[in-house]
Amino acid sequence: MDCHTARQMIEMLPRAAHDLPSAEEQALRDHLAHCPPCLSAAEEVGEWDMSLQSAMTSVPVPDDLHERLLSQLARSTPQAGRNASQFPDRTRHIRRIASWLAFCLVLFAGSVFWLSRAPRLELASVENGAIQQLRNRPDTGLAAFDQSFAAAVADSKWQKVCQSSPFGVNVDKRAGHDLAAFRVNIPSLRFRGWLVMVPISRIVDVPPSTYPDAVHYAQTAAWHDDRFVYVCLAEQGSVEALIAQWNSSAA
Repeated sequence: MDCHTARQMIEMLPRAAHDLPSAEEQALRDHLAHCPPCLSAAEEVGEWDMSLQSAMTSVPVPDDLHERLLSQLARSTPQAGRNASQFPDRTRHIRRIASWLAFCLVLFAGSVFWLSRAPRLELASVENGAIQQLRNRPDTGLAAFDQSFAAAVADSKWQKVCQSSPFGVNVDKRAGHDLAAFRVNIPSLRFRGWLVMVPISRIVDVPPSTYPDAVHYAQTAAWHDDRFVYVCLAEQGSVEALIAQWNSSAA
């Protein structure tokens, strides 16, 4: 099973795990056992499901809400209170409406929480967004990263060539930054560009490599580690030369 198929199946788990054929479920579990990025994505989906369930069950609904709804509906229905015994169907109908309204209140609160979850992105949209918003633009025209996630360059080789403070890039058109972009300067390669990072759980099609080994659109290289997907974007110099240097030095 490849990562793309695994990610699609992960989105169904654990909500529809019982609907998966046993062979597919086992194939997914085998893949997760050997793929840390997909395992991390599966764990995050599980955490979101648990958070959603917790949010829906912990919504502070007043104890007397059901009775208050019944009372209000009864007052708004002509002679409902006086003639309830004469119209049992109407009374049952009012009770059903009150129960449905109470359920909708809880469902609405849960929906707000669920919709607040950031949508997942395709790698191509990350690369294109980085190219359009970063390439050949002065730093003064860019916004400082809003710390929407803990963006820190862990690799010591990249730390030496990246500026310490990242800029932010918005891709999904929602509030907040989706990408953190570090300015890169490697004089020995006459290379100038960007190192862009995004949490691996946000990416649908995670690049298979754990180091830059391929060029996309003749402008970018992408790879991943356990936490992030990285995209290197060239403004000056050659991405191919950077990849060759990276591979020759086991970096």
